[in-house]
Amino acid sequence: MGYGRTDYPAFLGNGHDAVLIGYTGAMVPDRPPNGGHPYLDRCQWYKSDRYYPEDRLAGVVPIRHPPFAEALPKRGKPWAELAPLGYTGYAVAADGQAGVVRAFDQVFVPEEGTVSTTVDWGVARAEVTTFLCPDRPLLVIRYRFDRPVRLRVWAAPGVWREEAFETDPFDDLFFLEGRPAAFYRLGPYRGFIEVALAEATRWGREGKVWWLEGEGRAFTHYFAIADDYAGPLDTEEVPRALAVGPEALHAQTRAFWRAYFAASRLEIPDPTFARAYRTSRYLFKATQNPISGGLPVGNLRLTWSSHLFWDAYFIHRALLEANHVPEGEVAVGFFWRTREAAERHAREDFEAPGLKWDWELTHRGEPAYGIWTHQKEQVHNNAAYANMMFQQYAFTRDLRVLEWVLPLLEGLARFFLHAVVEETPRGFEIRPMVGVDERPVRVRNEGITLSGTIRLLERYVQAARLLRREDGLARRCAEAAAGLRRTLDRLFNGRYFQASEEEDRLNMSSLAPIYPMAVIPPDDPRAIQTVRAYRQRYAGRMVGHGNSEAGFPWAAAILATVQAWQGDGAGAWETLEGIRPAFSRHGGIAETVDAEGRWNMQYFGTAHGALCTALHQLVVQSWEDRIRIGGAVPPTWTAGEWENLRAHGLLVSGWWDRRRNRLEALLRNPTPEPISVRVQCGETDTVITVAPGAGQRFQTSFF
Repeated sequence: MGYGRTDYPAFLGNGHDAVLIGYTGAMVPDRPPNGGHPYLDRCQWYKSDRYYPEDRLAGVVPIRHPPFAEALPKRGKPWAELAPLGYTGYAVAADGQAGVVRAFDQVFVPEEGTVSTTVDWGVARAEVTTFLCPDRPLLVIRYRFDRPVRLRVWAAPGVWREEAFETDPFDDLFFLEGRPAAFYRLGPYRGFIEVALAEATRWGREGKVWWLEGEGRAFTHYFAIADDYAGPLDTEEVPRALAVGPEALHAQTRAFWRAYFAASRLEIPDPTFARAYRTSRYLFKATQNPISGGLPVGNLRLTWSSHLFWDAYFIHRALLEANHVPEGEVAVGFFWRTREAAERHAREDFEAPGLKWDWELTHRGEPAYGIWTHQKEQVHNNAAYANMMFQQYAFTRDLRVLEWVLPLLEGLARFFLHAVVEETPRGFEIRPMVGVDERPVRVRNEGITLSGTIRLLERYVQAARLLRREDGLARRCAEAAAGLRRTLDRLFNGRYFQASEEEDRLNMSSLAPIYPMAVIPPDDPRAIQTVRAYRQRYAGRMVGHGNSEAGFPWAAAILATVQAWQGDGAGAWETLEGIRPAFSRHGGIAETVDAEGRWNMQYFGTAHGALCTALHQLVVQSWEDRIRIGGAVPPTWTAGEWENLRAHGLLVSGWWDRRRNRLEALLRNPTPEPISVRVQCGETDTVITVAPGAGQRFQTSFF
């Protein structure tokens, strides 16, 4: 049995380890459905910072053609592709007859980090519980059968099978005698792999594949891959697990995820989107490396290297809105971790002072994948990083954070003034740069770069002012930002913000001045007209990005966020409903969906982050100068509630019920300082001051 249309695997992660769990409740050898893309991973185990050795990349990395022939790989900057480290699965037999999967049902519970699977093997029926321990590299699979069976568990290091573009990554592999385990060496790391079946009565090895067998109705299967990345190599994960037992391990796992989800809550009256929301919050934590803090694009080997890209902004904002402040702060720490690489890139590639992060960096400061010469000229990602740095303060009101990020903002500002902004007879402009569509064509005053530069410079000025550190650099930034705003005005063609000065078309650069760069207020008439143009462009189908006819769920969520800010809850919900074909069974979201409804990637972090923010804005909005509550709840949402969403440093909880014509909200101040902010809630529009530890309640008619 293979995957159906929505049967994409469940993703389990703990920040270091990634595992895809298929329809049997274990890893399966089938490639997930992906619209015919030949390079998506099988269900394998890999870690967030374990790459193929550089001298072997030519043999393992498929040829990934850039979209344009002029785009050439950088010399001396190889791919950094994550290495698959191992796999494990099982087979069933009863009365001498091998089982074959005939049907299955599977549920992923993000709040418990657990996959529950019912499998009809023909010869027996199994209830399978699967979880990845959050604090150790250990996968646990528990089986309960409705009759006695012979269970064979198998496992091996490396890939499912070697192919032209996918080979075992190890520099060295040594199998132990008397124990189903092996040592390996991968680049700078030494690792250890082991499999166990607690009820096994016999085991052996055929080639590199271990097998373990036992008879009965109940079994527990353990699989661990440890290495010496963060300390001495630990070879006792499995023996300890056998001693502790699956009940205690599962209880620890459930407790970890319940504590994480306790930070906030959002209950909406649509099961599909509610599931995607919960899966999104799980994904953010499950893919965030706890050492580097990186927020990766997705969970695939090409995108889960904890690498840095502008997409991280959407995940970071969603985390802060959902009150996951520690995760947000760790994410900002990524910039300090890779600061040296940013200084080097600015100096060597631009002969510029300051900081400039290259396109797609790993948390070792190396190119992650697909690094093309022209991509160094893309800078809107760095503008998004400035957004991330400042919003860690904006959502917490923690001046300690602002002190921490000010040197980073200053470094970015110095680089942009030197290498991006130029003064011409027309005023301040953005020199020709690579735009949001990443083509090797440099365009002047490209919308996302222009608005992002304004945002970055103004954020530095704002931070310096709040910390009373204004100086000559801040004054130059303020002057340049004001001039660039006049240049941005020229991009509005009477109907929408066009992509660039040279390209009169709609794409993400048209929305960027409104969101995510937020330099044009959403109620500005130009913003309203731009949204109208976008909706007309994609009327009756999933919102796309630029000239592509494919649907982009993350672009749809960005548009929906702006619509919510404009008070159009019905329109925002209509836009979001258009992305339903992008969802998998477990609440994963694809990056793109083509005209035939095929995905190219699931668990795309950008889409998850953008969707969460869009859903948050339907109930609680955090504008530059205010909090707005209940201003965009879709008319079809009869009732719902939320708890501890974060805005302007305050925690906002509440509920609505259209049948009772009632909306209530409570704003609490968890900070040590009083917070003053304008609040709009129903018919109420007032400035409030909330003392530390205190709260203020609003009750209003909903309509």
